[in-house]
Amino acid sequence: MTSLVVSSFQSSTYAADIQFGVPLTEYDKIFYGVGAEETDLTIFSNSPSSYRDFVNKNGSKNLVIPLTVGWARDKRDSSFFPTEGSVQRLNAELSTPAGDLTYYSASYKAEWYKPISKNTTLHLEGAVGYSDDYDNHELPFYKNFYAGGGRSVRGYQTSSLGPKNEFGESIGGKRRILATTEWLFPFPGLEKDRSMRLALFLDGGGVENSFDDVLSEMRYSTGAGFLWFSPLGPMRFSFAKTLNDEVTDRTEKFQFTLGTTF
Repeated sequence: MTSLVVSSFQSSTYAADIQFGVPLTEYDKIFYGVGAEETDLTIFSNSPSSYRDFVNKNGSKNLVIPLTVGWARDKRDSSFFPTEGSVQRLNAELSTPAGDLTYYSASYKAEWYKPISKNTTLHLEGAVGYSDDYDNHELPFYKNFYAGGGRSVRGYQTSSLGPKNEFGESIGGKRRILATTEWLFPFPGLEKDRSMRLALFLDGGGVENSFDDVLSEMRYSTGAGFLWFSPLGPMRFSFAKTLNDEVTDRTEKFQFTLGTTF
């Protein structure tokens, strides 16, 4: 049995929303929508005091009415196996005063691909996230950002980076920075097979409640990865070595994710 990485609580969310996507150009699209979310929280005896304080102040059941807006520009030569081009995504969410809680959240992600030889590609990726409350309402702890794992900073357990509670479990944060540099190349002997790809990578990232703290607590890792477009979907395997982990960090050398690409 493995110990908990993320703080203990249980939530049930019922949601309904209306979303629209509008193409602006060949490469650009905007998204917008409105929704309603009702979240019912269950706090346990081993839940952190900050979670209990939130429920005591705001109740165990909360309704939020979020407005969402987003923009995407995709100039890659392929969405599944890119070798050249770039993609940018900007998303924002505002929980309106019509609900029980008021907060806002924004995230931006950019990727850039550049061929460096006939069969190899340089991939650079960066992401930043920002969230907070307004109108004297507390940001729900379950809306925090997390970092660590196969989809962010490989070599660290999923969602394990950043602030910890009194039990040493992760509680996430309001600010996040992620960065990745990868050298992508074909599987030896299968240069024409576009269902497999290898990578050497350097990851960096962190999550805290201020950007100054994120930058001072950034974690880094390096390693190798293998991507396979299997019949079940994209599978990614990685073997990573952490470069500046602390005693309190939770690490794992081998990681596997399904449904994501390099």
